[in-house]
Amino acid sequence: MSNCLFGLGRNDFLTKALNWTSDTNKATLLSMSTQAGKIYLVTGATNASPIVLSLTSTTGITTGDIVVVGGVGGNLAANGTWQVGTVVANTSIQLLTRLDGNNSTGSGAWTSGGWIIDVSSAATLSDVSANTIGTDVALSGETATLGVANASSWTWTSLTATEAWAVAIYSNTASNDLIAFYDGTYQVYVITQTAATSTSIPVARLSVQIPSGSVLNFSDGTTATLTAQANVGDTSLTVSSTAAIIHRQATADVTTLAAGLPVTPASGGSLQFTPSSGVNKLFAL
Repeated sequence: MSNCLFGLGRNDFLTKALNWTSDTNKATLLSMSTQAGKIYLVTGATNASPIVLSLTSTTGITTGDIVVVGGVGGNLAANGTWQVGTVVANTSIQLLTRLDGNNSTGSGAWTSGGWIIDVSSAATLSDVSANTIGTDVALSGETATLGVANASSWTWTSLTATEAWAVAIYSNTASNDLIAFYDGTYQVYVITQTAATSTSIPVARLSVQIPSGSVLNFSDGTTATLTAQANVGDTSLTVSSTAAIIHRQATADVTTLAAGLPVTPASGGSLQFTPSSGVNKLFAL
């Protein structure tokens, strides 16, 4: 899923406050390692339903916000794109599925790590800039055809050996308004309950490729492993025999065929970002 517009970015395009093809746009590479702005660090994740994330802070997060979670160890079902349920001031949030508001279910004990970003309320560069790696890059060749935005490839240079988890794109005009967030994952949505021992999972039509061997950690606490590459347009996933029922409306954020994130560059090295040449590209307005 996490190739998405920030809340303010969506509003700015709808109100024509931003123009993708005429404004100056930049990309910032993010480490997701510092509690600041609208990026928070995870200090625990319950193996329960719903999953409750303990955070370094919950300031600015409200019920119904959409958040992206990554880097959680052990309780892998916590990683993904979620709707926020109950918020406990300065301590924790509940994770509900993004589209349906169903309870998440843990898949194991939390071991370490994790970050979240509130894409609903993150508004300007200052909300993410404490996690910037290297120097932001100006984009070129921006196009928008039928609401699908694209750009030419760009490269960050002279980087430190810091793990990069995500990319944020922003308009380098006015208040440096955030536009889009990308962490190289795509949210799969189950449309029909899958029985235990099944080798096929019916899903909503895919707009990306997902590599064979990918492990999907679903929001209901179940897992499945792809035994064949899934392609654009597919409406089912071929998997090894499932150990348990995978419920209708369950979701799983999975790395796409060309994602490349997270990645740690060599000290002094470079990273190139190449937007998709297919239907997904950078983002849809």
